[in-house]
Amino acid sequence: MTTTHHPTRIGIRAHGTPIPQGSKVANRFGGGVRDTNATTLKTWRQLVHDAATDATLYADTITSPVRVWLYFGIHRPASHYRTGRNAQLIRDTAPRYPLGGKYGGDLDKLTRAVLDALTTAQVWTDDALAVDLRARKFYAGEHELAPPTPGVDIVLEEI
Repeated sequence: MTTTHHPTRIGIRAHGTPIPQGSKVANRFGGGVRDTNATTLKTWRQLVHDAATDATLYADTITSPVRVWLYFGIHRPASHYRTGRNAQLIRDTAPRYPLGGKYGGDLDKLTRAVLDALTTAQVWTDDALAVDLRARKFYAGEHELAPPTPGVDIVLEEI
């Protein structure tokens, strides 16, 4: 009798403001280096960690190659909206996608923060198991793939 392997597929949704894993800077008073946005990054990674832990409560830790999809939902800043009676409408000049800076961050740095949080949550043995990575960022709720509120939707599939 032959057994069929069914790949694990896990969906995770973490709510909160996605924070990029920033550049490293030396601590002023010694003691190595830290991320430039260490405080907010720690909070974001904990939100991802907790969501991942809840979603994988009854799943085995992934130990084989995995495909990863990340869909980031970024909060659209108030400056992108019109004023007065049209305050609910987005300005014609507002960008369609989050393009970095204060609102959005670099996609690679957003991705790194999430992958590291999945490792600390023991979803997988190491993020080096990710052999196929697809990441996108949108303004929350403004695209069919975007999370409805700020955060990240994560899909993991063993391959």
